[in-house]
Amino acid sequence: MILRKWCSSYSPTTAQEFSLDRNSEEIQVKTLGMIWNSVSDTFSYKVINHSYTKRDVLSQIARIYDPVGLLGPVISKDKIFMQQLWLLKLDWYEILPPDISQQWENFIKTLSDLEKIRIPRCLLETNVILHGFADASSKGYGAATYFQTVPIDEELNCRLICRKSRVAPTKIMTILMLELRACLLLSKLIHKVISALKMQIESVQLWSDSTIALVWINTSSKPSQDLHQ
Repeated sequence: MILRKWCSSYSPTTAQEFSLDRNSEEIQVKTLGMIWNSVSDTFSYKVINHSYTKRDVLSQIARIYDPVGLLGPVISKDKIFMQQLWLLKLDWYEILPPDISQQWENFIKTLSDLEKIRIPRCLLETNVILHGFADASSKGYGAATYFQTVPIDEELNCRLICRKSRVAPTKIMTILMLELRACLLLSKLIHKVISALKMQIESVQLWSDSTIALVWINTSSKPSQDLHQ
């Protein structure tokens, strides 16, 4: 196979070491459905607005491609809105009610702000500490992981690794039970992150603002059979 185009975030390599024809005018390159800026070495997103039936809403949500889980809060709002549509029992091609349609319109107007997000890609550091956060509300719960480095002579450096979120079940649950689900979600997420990074990690610190949930986790009692691990 002949290499036709290539791009690198390493400028000496780009400029000198290869005689191949680099597409130098394309600073932003599409890769795996995402946009990569080879100069700042960051990922960004492109969003296209659409119309307002349940089918169109789902189509718009599916266009927000987030394989790494960096847009957790945005995806959570999408899921919560879609859950509302299912509870209304609307047909796929039925136009949304005016108030619901206005909510969706207001939301998609803000999606263009995603294009302003720049998330550092490289995580190759030493003295690494992983932080995980779990939280919940009446509408959903989620977890987020962060990558912190502790250099000797430099300032602390903290970067987002990934997020995971779930919509609260339609069956009414207490905030405490949702907090426990968030802790369980974080536990699973942090194990996947550690396995994927394959690097020496100094420590792992997991955080929750629910004191009762932390007490339940540290006791032998089983508040819920499906949550106890």
